[in-house]
Amino acid sequence: MGAQTATVFLGGSALAGCGGGGSSSGPAAGVGNLLPPATHPSGNDSSPPATGSSVENQPTSHGAATSAEDFSPTATSPTIQSFSPSAEVAGKVIVITGSRFDSTASVSFGAVSAAQFRVDSATQISVTVPASATSGPVIVRTTGGAVRSSAHFAVLTAPTPATGYRLAWHDEFDGTSVDGQKWRMVNEKRDDAQQTPRAIDVANGIVTISTYTDAGTHYTGWLDTNKDPGCKFTFGYIEARVRFVNAPGQWSAFWLMSNSNRAYTPENPAAGVEIDIIEHRAVGANNVGDFSNRHSSAVHWNGYKEGEKKSAGSGVKPLPVGESFSEWHTAGVLWTPDKYQFFLDGKQFWETSEGISKSPEYILLTTEIKDQDWAGNIPPEGYGQRGESSNPVMQVDWVRLWQP
Repeated sequence: MGAQTATVFLGGSALAGCGGGGSSSGPAAGVGNLLPPATHPSGNDSSPPATGSSVENQPTSHGAATSAEDFSPTATSPTIQSFSPSAEVAGKVIVITGSRFDSTASVSFGAVSAAQFRVDSATQISVTVPASATSGPVIVRTTGGAVRSSAHFAVLTAPTPATGYRLAWHDEFDGTSVDGQKWRMVNEKRDDAQQTPRAIDVANGIVTISTYTDAGTHYTGWLDTNKDPGCKFTFGYIEARVRFVNAPGQWSAFWLMSNSNRAYTPENPAAGVEIDIIEHRAVGANNVGDFSNRHSSAVHWNGYKEGEKKSAGSGVKPLPVGESFSEWHTAGVLWTPDKYQFFLDGKQFWETSEGISKSPEYILLTTEIKDQDWAGNIPPEGYGQRGESSNPVMQVDWVRLWQP
């Protein structure tokens, strides 16, 4: 787990967590912790303070937004280009990127002023999300004017299955590339697919894994956190917002895996389990049936050899009538020392007390291809050239891990 490892106890069992969880693009020190309270700037110097200095919210004109406040851009007003991460819990630090930030700056989240922030430079502010902040635009004010972000910042709170838990790790997929501190992009042959980083793109706060065919070779993508620091954890609630558009011969999954899942005598699931939070395919074996709006979950332990592997599964579950996996859905699992509880869009659809892992597990976002298998047969024409609108895709908006 590298330097970002925390251990607490749940039901008498050690609970390991990934820690961290913000964007890797922030300041090297202090991200994830409270910044010092802002202080009054000295003198009348309006130039950007040196990195690490602090300023305080200005009274009246630099206070909370009013309905009459003018956010029209001027030649002297600040600008907001982005903030990262785009979602965070109160008490954590986000980094605002823009221009014309100076020592008169103040920051607010809608009507709530931030008391703790730091103007790192004329183009960057690090700010602690206030305890009373609500989701909405971020506002920066200086004596030169005010700007309200076009994008909304999301203040995160624990979902119902994780009530009382803390946010231990997350990725909102901000930026334009995969965060290499968190994720490993696999580049190797697996079954009938060549896993390649070229099949993975990040844009508009979404990671997309595409499946395509080039010169007779089928390509797709594989992301996991099995690296240092990455993320390996034991117990908690993890969920992801996902959508799938798959095709025969391939399938997509959000799942967990342990490096110690192998055959033991006697069997020992505590050593590590494959936990399939959600799997999606377009059709069944031999292209029979329409599975495009169905999903399944499972746990597998004791290795993968025939006669040794042990499994338990949810069976195939349909979406509610009128819903589609081409739209966004949130899939999650609550993993405790006694059982797994599986959720889709906040509703539990399966639980099991079989195959309980008590070992660190890493996170995977993958698409796989295998001809004449449980997800059907590869189309004779393949999956289209890279970048075609017909490419099957798995998209993920975010992944969030909550722990006690």
